[in-house]
Amino acid sequence: MSTTHPYWTLPLDGSGQLILTPCPGTKETTMKEALQQLKEAGATAVLTALEPGDLADDGLAELAKACEKLGLKWFHLPIEDDCAPGDEFHANWPQANCAAQAMLDQGESLAIHCMGGSGRTGLIAARLMLERGVALDTAIAQIQALRPGAFTRQVHLDYIRKFQ
Repeated sequence: MSTTHPYWTLPLDGSGQLILTPCPGTKETTMKEALQQLKEAGATAVLTALEPGDLADDGLAELAKACEKLGLKWFHLPIEDDCAPGDEFHANWPQANCAAQAMLDQGESLAIHCMGGSGRTGLIAARLMLERGVALDTAIAQIQALRPGAFTRQVHLDYIRKFQ
């Protein structure tokens, strides 16, 4: 019996789509199975919002290697759970955003995840959408329609409002 890794797709007007998902390997499937399913759903890259300590042992490095083996680009955008992005996120954001925007322009799909696929995932999705000219209220509404747990923390709302 095969199990399916959960994910929700958010098509972007005239371009690719965002795939919002919990951490691969944390929901009824192995990491490899989950990543394979995300790739089959069209993902060409994975944006990870986890901090190094969020996964057991060397889980973050294993995730990066598993993405590479499947031909998925991998970007690390760490955000502490229930917090606004910090220095490491902001150091990694320019390169990840530039690559992500180029992939979206080509009609590609990007998988974005934190642990549960809502809070930190929603922040990254909204930042990408704002960069594409989507209004903040529209971005939040579209993300919450798929992931109602997104933007339920005041710190996340305060952070994303800086970029509208």
